[in-house]
Amino acid sequence: MEHQRRAAIDGWYHETQTSQQRHTPLDPCQTHDTDSFLLGLEQKIEPSLRRLLTQRNGLLFAAQTCYNKLFPQEISVSRHQTLSLYDRLSSALTVAQVTGIQPLCSHYAARLAPLNCPDASRESNIRQTHLAQYARLLATQPTLINPSMLTQLSDVGLSTQDIVLFTQLIGFVSFQARLLAVINALAGRPATVLPGFPRAEENSQRGFSLELRRWHAYLPEVDLKKASQQQLDVLDFCAPDAHESSFYKLLAHDVATLEALSAITTHIMQQPGDQKSSPKEWAAAATSRINGCLFCAGIHGRYYLETGGESSHIDQLFDDIQANKSSDKTVDPLVKVVQTLTQSPEKFDAAALQLLLDADYQHPQIVDILLSTALYNWLNRLIQTLGDSRLA
Repeated sequence: MEHQRRAAIDGWYHETQTSQQRHTPLDPCQTHDTDSFLLGLEQKIEPSLRRLLTQRNGLLFAAQTCYNKLFPQEISVSRHQTLSLYDRLSSALTVAQVTGIQPLCSHYAARLAPLNCPDASRESNIRQTHLAQYARLLATQPTLINPSMLTQLSDVGLSTQDIVLFTQLIGFVSFQARLLAVINALAGRPATVLPGFPRAEENSQRGFSLELRRWHAYLPEVDLKKASQQQLDVLDFCAPDAHESSFYKLLAHDVATLEALSAITTHIMQQPGDQKSSPKEWAAAATSRINGCLFCAGIHGRYYLETGGESSHIDQLFDDIQANKSSDKTVDPLVKVVQTLTQSPEKFDAAALQLLLDADYQHPQIVDILLSTALYNWLNRLIQTLGDSRLA
């Protein structure tokens, strides 16, 4: 939503925000509480299905922890961390509005409303414009982001730590929105789509393959010789090779979100005994193909084959996701469901779940598939925005 100028004393702010003089009562269920991630909406799911989510205590705890780190009650800005609570919540609201998930819009609007607006100086207006543009484009279509936009964020005063945190924030809210869309579908409620709501355009990315790619950060990585003990500990926690990974060393600029992301990824993608799941790997590859992420699509395409997946499925996925149809009745519904949740989460409802049930997927498998899809709508945005992948 574009910023609007209402009065000189109010400055610039979202249409959904009120000034202190025009403050209106908020719905208590929309304010910051102990369940700011699922917003209590899982209580409306039938108990046996609700347990498929609530038994994932580690995942939900990590997601709530990430929310608390990104959107605390108060923030002290500094030279290296300039994103105020207003900056964060207004950007989260922009992402929520792009996804069309109305409870999420209400939640972030309610938290944003009481905050003081930035001043109406030219510099502040330019900064807010760049933040809103970056958030909207990255939430809508990750392939539209280019390195010059990172430079623009730097030019308006964001540090490397700020840019990493800001991109994590957009990815997190994209993930949160899709989890709420899944909850809406599990509860059997119809999708609520606003008239004229825009649909994400298909990306024009080409060159998908199973060939190994290497990722390089656009921004300066953490120098391990100068890293804090907390940064080193989080890298140890993330992955065995994290100390050599450009991706992890860049994300280590904000250790709190990196630690939460790593925990969430582990809880969603790692099976008991460290076995990979074919449907989850397919969902990760298909989500990455839809988002235009060459790096993630290749990795999870290979993982899918390692779990016994058909190479023809990957060939069709990488060739043209729109034109190709598989003869396997378990693949086409999976692509349709992943595509809806990725491109049009506001339209995701019980009918989409029924496609998977009709293809003989069971509810636990379905939740795994949808969690994987939601996660890679976060990870793809980090990979595509903060660096570049090239064939090894």
